[in-house]
Amino acid sequence: MKIICDTTFLHDRDRFEKGDQRTVDDSLGAYFVKSGWAHAVGDEPAAPTSGDVTLAVQNATLGQEVRNG
Repeated sequence: MKIICDTTFLHDRDRFEKGDQRTVDDSLGAYFVKSGWAHAVGDEPAAPTSGDVTLAVQNATLGQEVRNG
């Protein structure tokens, strides 16, 4: 079973990092999914689509001044 880790966790001597894609035994993968530590490849949650997205960029100016003396 191919899984994608949702969090960093340890199992036996293996360290599973968040975002890792690993191939593990089916029963072990099912245990990770049931525990909420990973999800199966292809079972990614769909991104919410709420329509148009607006990016509001704010112009910022940093005042810098050098004074000698």
